Amino acid sequence: MAAAEMPPFSAVHVNKPLAAANRLLAAVHLSLVAAVIAHRAPLLPSAANAAMVAADLTLLFLWALSQSGLWRPVSRAAFPESLLAARRRSELPGVDVLVVTADPDKEPALGVMNTVVSAMALDYPGARLSVYLSDDAGSPLMLLAARKAYAFARAWVPFCRKHSVQCPWPDRYFAGDDDQDGGGDQAAAAEERRRIKIITAGEEEDKNDDDHHHHDHEEETRMPLLVYLSREKRRASPHHFKAGALNALLRVSSLVSNAPYVLVLDCDMSCNSRASALEAMCFHLDDRRSPDKDNLAFVQFPQMFHNLSRNDIYTNDLRYVFGTRWFGLDGLRGPLLSGTGFYVRRDALYGGDYMLEAAGELLATRFGHSDQLLASVRNLQLLMQSSLTPSSSSSSAETEISQHLISGRLLPRDATLVASCAYEKGTGWGDQVGFMYHSVVEDYFTGYRRFFARGWTSAYCYPASRPPFLGTMPTNLNDVLVQNKRWMSGMLAVGLSRRHCPLACPDLLAVSVPQAMAIAYFGFLALYALPVLCYATLPQLCFLRGVPLFPDAPWFAAAFASSLLQHLVEVSVANRRLAVRAWWNEQRFWMLNAVTGQLFGCVSAFQDLLGAAALDFDLTAKASDGSLYQRGVFDFTGCSTLLLPATTLCVLNAASLVGGTWKMMTRGGARGELFPQLFLLSYVAALSYPLLEGMFLRQDPARVPWRITVLSVAFAAVLLALFG
Repeated sequence: MAAAEMPPFSAVHVNKPLAAANRLLAAVHLSLVAAVIAHRAPLLPSAANAAMVAADLTLLFLWALSQSGLWRPVSRAAFPESLLAARRRSELPGVDVLVVTADPDKEPALGVMNTVVSAMALDYPGARLSVYLSDDAGSPLMLLAARKAYAFARAWVPFCRKHSVQCPWPDRYFAGDDDQDGGGDQAAAAEERRRIKIITAGEEEDKNDDDHHHHDHEEETRMPLLVYLSREKRRASPHHFKAGALNALLRVSSLVSNAPYVLVLDCDMSCNSRASALEAMCFHLDDRRSPDKDNLAFVQFPQMFHNLSRNDIYTNDLRYVFGTRWFGLDGLRGPLLSGTGFYVRRDALYGGDYMLEAAGELLATRFGHSDQLLASVRNLQLLMQSSLTPSSSSSSAETEISQHLISGRLLPRDATLVASCAYEKGTGWGDQVGFMYHSVVEDYFTGYRRFFARGWTSAYCYPASRPPFLGTMPTNLNDVLVQNKRWMSGMLAVGLSRRHCPLACPDLLAVSVPQAMAIAYFGFLALYALPVLCYATLPQLCFLRGVPLFPDAPWFAAAFASSLLQHLVEVSVANRRLAVRAWWNEQRFWMLNAVTGQLFGCVSAFQDLLGAAALDFDLTAKASDGSLYQRGVFDFTGCSTLLLPATTLCVLNAASLVGGTWKMMTRGGARGELFPQLFLLSYVAALSYPLLEGMFLRQDPARVPWRITVLSVAFAAVLLALFG
């Protein structure tokens, strides 16, 4: 079959009905909000109304930015069978898997090794697959676990290949929580399963790969490389957290395998499908994907989680991102980099052609003074220019290095040098090269500045058959809020930066204004805290005093209803059914997160902007088994200062609702102008019921700590005394 007649490796479908519905809802909502602001404008001399107008304008600004992620939703499909029909498996480009861990207490070795072993069992030629583990804690236990994991993988990887196992994640496979085998002799598979279960390091076979097999067979059946790295860290040298660990892995891996593509995985994000590598290559290698195929920087897969409750009260499924917005951004220039589960081009991380074409001293200035690293950079450029297929001679050399490296007998000469804490000093790492520093959200910042601002694109692959990766989400409210606070703080710091604000980046605006809006939306997401804080205080205090705040009641009610309807449509489309309970959970957590994680994220970002010392609200929570979360009950274990604004506003709302309603009933007369506030306070009270229950009704150990309850009542009483 001629090349022109070969079926495509991937396909894209624009969801035109959904796009039309989203645009119609957006137009209606914009009209209604404009009417609300227009009716309120004449009342601006009132301080309360001026604050409400400011809140409405902030909400309108954020809502307008968010619409770029709904304007043109698309879905993609990958066809690995077409890819393998056009290329032999031995001709596929190499993939280096980078896994990072930093704390053996919070990230137990068993879970980390499940991720490592599942990555080694991907459906990809063993000679083209390498796994690198960075252990920033330098734990001897983690190193021992890595050795044991490799011993186990020598039996597990061939077993997965032989029996077409769908789930390469050992714990999940042996627990029977998943479809197990892809077919074949089930009796033989069951016998081998029993044998694998009792494998120990002492029983591993002492054998090397046989170089006498046919080349294709050798490429397919070889064991993937596994490398453990604990980089040097000193107090006097910044280590840049996850971004620094990933850059160290990039340098070390470039000396060993130097694969043109890199898969990044969090240590708790195990491979749940063996097909993701081939599916990613369907986009990277598809010449007919689009005219700008050569600018495809990375393929992002969704983050999904195995410990979600059917009643997901903390909205841990991240539906808003991976179930809605990433489909919309894929219709622009692609989704944002999302921390884990993405296959990225190494040369894109290195800065693209204009970086790789630098020569001599300039190249050394950017990449550092390691002859082997500089040689690997030049070799990568040649490889990317030669259809990504290594020559047979380079493959043989790579085989020799890999075999010795697995057994620990040989390391590249400069491996220790490039992993040292002083290597990056005076180089372009973290700025011009690799994952970017200057932000705690290295994925968001790198995706924006390294890729989209330089003209790269991305693709979103959401396989319909099975989740490609499954991770673990926190099941304790404090852990969830701390995580959200860190995200919000990091993204807002980028959004408020004079140098990096997406709406003030000429390079990004020149490429795509809608893409700049989408990136800016996430950069300013924490600002939701300000209008929500306004709506959680002013209507309550005015209602208690009998002061109407919504003279435009019909317009306000219509705008409020259109906002709820738009959200309900989003949630229902993502769940493929009318999902009222999921919608309610998202409404509740959105309000809660706005006055906790987002509020403290704003405080942290503004402190950073002013150069002030940041307050530490990230207190360590006690361990939680997740049983309350699975039952749909809020677990307040470990909650402290971070929860205080939410509980205070909850008490204020309840007191205002009761006191204001009593005044309405006892004073008599026509008080219809207060009904919008009555409805708003009732709605907030319904959303905040778990907080009220946790403070005043529950007696179990996971209730709201009594100190928080006392402080909340005291602060609410002060507000009522001063303004009520």
